[in-house]
Amino acid sequence: MVITTANELLFSSHTGRLIHPHLGETLVWKQHEFHTWWNLFESTMDHPLSRTIVNAFVDTLEFKTLLRPKRGLFGGKKFQSELNSLSTTLGWGAVSLKSQLVTNSAHPLLSVAFAQYVFETLEEKRFKVRWTEPRPQTVQLELDSSQALPSPSPFDQFPWSNGSPIQQIDDSAIILESGEEYELRMEGERVILIPAEAIERFMVACLPYAPAQDYDWFNHKIESFVPFDNLLPTVIQSVSMMFLEGERPVYIIDESSWPAYFMSYLNERGWGDVVLHGYSSDTFELNVSLKPSAGMPFTLGMLCGMWQRAHGRAFQIHLTEKNDIFHLTIQSLHEYQNQS
Repeated sequence: MVITTANELLFSSHTGRLIHPHLGETLVWKQHEFHTWWNLFESTMDHPLSRTIVNAFVDTLEFKTLLRPKRGLFGGKKFQSELNSLSTTLGWGAVSLKSQLVTNSAHPLLSVAFAQYVFETLEEKRFKVRWTEPRPQTVQLELDSSQALPSPSPFDQFPWSNGSPIQQIDDSAIILESGEEYELRMEGERVILIPAEAIERFMVACLPYAPAQDYDWFNHKIESFVPFDNLLPTVIQSVSMMFLEGERPVYIIDESSWPAYFMSYLNERGWGDVVLHGYSSDTFELNVSLKPSAGMPFTLGMLCGMWQRAHGRAFQIHLTEKNDIFHLTIQSLHEYQNQS
């Protein structure tokens, strides 16, 4: 059985963000691209990050109080009903309360985070979690009680997240299909919903592990970004590489070609509203602006990947900020390539 649903998503045309009433700002992410991005991102960092992302996502789910503990005579049935609803929303897989197993897993680490949150809420206790993957798309958990773990707390957001309250909210036009075992599909491909707060909380936790390198392609004049001069380009580069490893086409004839790609690849999936300010068919320089959001580094990465696919050239970017709007210029890394 396939159920077609808008999944309660709302859309802010002003910011190009999808808003879920319980998850908040949300990104629709292709499942296979999330796998690709994770492998690329973790491989560039100076530390294994599996437990880091699990903890960040568990904390986010708990902080949002997406499930309530079992209460009363019919508490078990009510909890299962709420779990089914949340599973349908996220598309991360199906959690078995009896066997501590996640089936139809969208990604093992997402499954572990989801299941850990479920069992900690159900049992009202903390667990240390170990997991195995006995077969593809299946995650088996082992839970050990632990009272030593703290409750989640708020975190300091990145400076690119501090935008004004989102206005102009409308129903989302995207159609998600919910199939068996809580699998989400969009236009025939499996997708997952990723709360922007979860991915931002994870990025904050990654700050100590970002490699110190010479990012000669990354330039900005934003003082508040300086503490993140290692992490931000690492995220941008990993997302651009993720896009380039995929097969989504980008054919640019002139300036008028860009908006359709912005709408299809970014705006409709909650990856941000990109305003085009100029494009040169001679030098290939692209000028756009973006509004602040938690997912902005991922939007920048997608834009860089799209630009490189269109032109077959390494990119460099220049980022500035004025009146709470970020302005981005993408051009060829090597100046000689711009010469006709």
